[in-house]
Amino acid sequence: MSQTVAIIGATGLQGGSVLRALHATGKYKLIAVTRNTSSTSAKEIKTKYPDVELAAADVNDIESLKKAFQGADFVFGMTQFFQPEVMNKIEAGNLDAEYNQGKNLVDAAIAVGVKNAVFSTLPSMKKTSGGKFPNVHHFEGKYRVEEYLKSQADKIRGAAIHVGFYMENYVDFSRISPEDKETIEFSLPLPPKALLPLVDTANDTGAVVSYMLDHFDNFVGKTVQVSGGYYEAQEMVSVFKEVTGKPARYVQIPHAYLNSEELEQMFKGIEEFGLFNKSTDFLKLNKKMDYKHTTPTEFWKSRGWTGP
Repeated sequence: MSQTVAIIGATGLQGGSVLRALHATGKYKLIAVTRNTSSTSAKEIKTKYPDVELAAADVNDIESLKKAFQGADFVFGMTQFFQPEVMNKIEAGNLDAEYNQGKNLVDAAIAVGVKNAVFSTLPSMKKTSGGKFPNVHHFEGKYRVEEYLKSQADKIRGAAIHVGFYMENYVDFSRISPEDKETIEFSLPLPPKALLPLVDTANDTGAVVSYMLDHFDNFVGKTVQVSGGYYEAQEMVSVFKEVTGKPARYVQIPHAYLNSEELEQMFKGIEEFGLFNKSTDFLKLNKKMDYKHTTPTEFWKSRGWTGP
């Protein structure tokens, strides 16, 4: 009998990646959990995957989550910091805003008897930096959710993933140069040679989660880093030029341009300590998987994106 997996954020990058990867195996019954089952993105899921069940739920409403998780053997959980309702609460001093959403996910799963969960979280930058960068709230909230999930080990078997630096970010951080109106500038507040654990989020995330579910006994209580490898920050740009033939350059912008203490501390922490605290544990797992993580060259070729 097929196991059932309820997927939070199924219309987004990470959740969508998990949905596609698990659906491709043909081994699971899938529940795509989304706020609005009538949204365009939800309808697209139903059109492309008619056998996937859609369930409406809100991470702030534990009762709706309980209904969505009914009958699930696994939950893929995640929270979203960069949305107005969470950010407004954080700015007002409620540092528990994102954590409370994650706790709702865990508590709802436990309440309806879900036995297994994989949550997408992040490491604590405060812990990684020895207290030097304590205000990266979207890291801290997710890390606290991970700690809470693991604290409930007597009620649910949990594991976590830490997704690396999105290759997709380079598209978001691009613009046409205002100087020559032609060159594409990719701007980050990091030195060109800063090492980043890059990931093709839309593809690699689901592949790793699928592998974890296939071997879940080996991952209970553990945290898995998701990345294809370490690359210099500027490498995505040099590869973009090679693949597209377009003029492009990497631009290191000052931290002040971010206009956000949260993001400033995040990038300073990444530069000094690394997103994964310079760990290479994920490379060992990558070798075990029957899956080849996306390289920068493969990313640009598959996207077909040639500029903003």
